[in-house]
Amino acid sequence: MKKSKVFAMTPTQISILEAQDFKSLAPGTILPDFEALLGLIGDHGIPVTPTHLFAMKSLETINQTLTHPLELRLKRALQKSYPPINGLYLLLRASGIARIETQPKKPLLKLDPTVLESWRSLNGVERYFALLEAWWGRASEEIIQERGGWATDIFQKNLLFLKRFPKTGILTLQRPQDTDMLRYLPGLYNLALMELFGLVEMRAMSPVQANGWLPEEIRMLDLGRVLLGSYADFIQRSLAFDADHLLPMPASTEGGRPLEYFEQWSQAVRPHIKAWQKDLDIPAPVFQPGPHLFKISLGTRCWRRIAIGGESSLDTLAGAILDAFDFDSDHLYRFSYKDRFGRTIGIDHPYMTGDSDNSLTDSVRVGDIPLSNNMNMVFLYDFGDEWEFDIQTEGVNTGPKIRKPRLLEKYGKAPEQYGDEY
Repeated sequence: MKKSKVFAMTPTQISILEAQDFKSLAPGTILPDFEALLGLIGDHGIPVTPTHLFAMKSLETINQTLTHPLELRLKRALQKSYPPINGLYLLLRASGIARIETQPKKPLLKLDPTVLESWRSLNGVERYFALLEAWWGRASEEIIQERGGWATDIFQKNLLFLKRFPKTGILTLQRPQDTDMLRYLPGLYNLALMELFGLVEMRAMSPVQANGWLPEEIRMLDLGRVLLGSYADFIQRSLAFDADHLLPMPASTEGGRPLEYFEQWSQAVRPHIKAWQKDLDIPAPVFQPGPHLFKISLGTRCWRRIAIGGESSLDTLAGAILDAFDFDSDHLYRFSYKDRFGRTIGIDHPYMTGDSDNSLTDSVRVGDIPLSNNMNMVFLYDFGDEWEFDIQTEGVNTGPKIRKPRLLEKYGKAPEQYGDEY
C-alpha cells in the first residue's frame, strides 16, 4: 500500500478542535448514554439472544435510560429498530468492556472487570476517544448481525457517506423512501453514533410517517467536519485511497488495519487535545496450558469427546477429530470461532499459505485460543462436501499435562465420508 503524503491537520481543523471543550462536557450524549447502559448491565449481566443481541424484552428498558429515548410505535421492535441502542451495543463489544459469557442455557452479556477498571481510570476526554477508537478501529458489522452487502467496513461506509454529503452541510429527506439508501450507507446505527458523538444534529420523521426511526434532516456540525473530515483526509491522502472505490480494511484478532489507521491518525490529533493521555487497556489473551476437553458433534446423532493438551497445535486437533470419526485427512479445512469482540476468526489448513490471510493451524496451539467453558468453535472439513463439526468446550486446563490427544467417549455411528446420504 503506497503512502502519498504525510498527514497533517489543517489550521482550521486545529482551531476548531482546540476550541472544543472536551474536558468539561464531552460532545453529544455518548458518555452518559454509555454509562447508563453499563449501569443496566451491572454485576450480573443481561441475557441475550442465541445470536448475542439484546433480547426484545430488554430493549424498551434500555431505550428509556437514554438521554433521548425513541418513540417507535412498532409491534415487534428488534435491536436494529433502535439505531442508538444498536450503535451502543456495537461499542460495548468493540471496546472489549462487555463480552459474551456462554452459559449452558442462555448466554449473558457481562462486563469484563479488567477492562472496566481501565475504563474507570480514564477521564472524560479519554473515554470519548476510546469509544471513537472502538467504532472506527475495531468494530465490525458482524458484531450486530448486519454483515453483508457491498461495503462492510464501517469507516468505509462513513467515508463514502461523507463524500456524498451535500456541500451545504445539511441533508434533507422528504419521504420515508428517500431514506432507504441510508439503511446501507452509512447504516442507521452509524448515523445514530454520529449523533451520539456530537458530530451531527438530526431531526427524525414522526414515528407514524416513518414506521420506525428515520432521519428527516441531518446537519453536519463543526466537530463532525473536523473528526470525520480529517480522518477521511488521512485515509485518502496518506493511504492514496480513492473514496469512489472500496479499500479492503479487514479487522484481525489483534487489531488489523483499521486499528492501525486510527492510531496513525490519532498521532496528529492528540497534540491538540491535552487531556488525551491514556488509552483503554484491553489485555492480550493468555496462553492456557493443560488438557482441553471438547465435545465434537457431527449432526445431532453423532458425537465424540476428546481431550487434548493446550500445547498441541490445531493441526493435531484436526487429525484427532478426523481419526475419531473415521475420516481420511486428504482435504483442506478451517477452524473458526468468535473472538471477545464478536468477530469471526478463521484459522486455516497449513497448505493454504499464500491463499489465506488467516493464521495456519500448524502455528496456532489449542491453548492460544481464548476458550472458555461452553464456548463453541466450528471445524469445517472438505470445502467441497463441507462437513461441519461443532466443537463445544467442556473444560480448559482441566488437569495434568497430556502428551497426545485422547478419545474419551463415542456416541452414534459416524456417517460415511463418501456416502450418498448423511
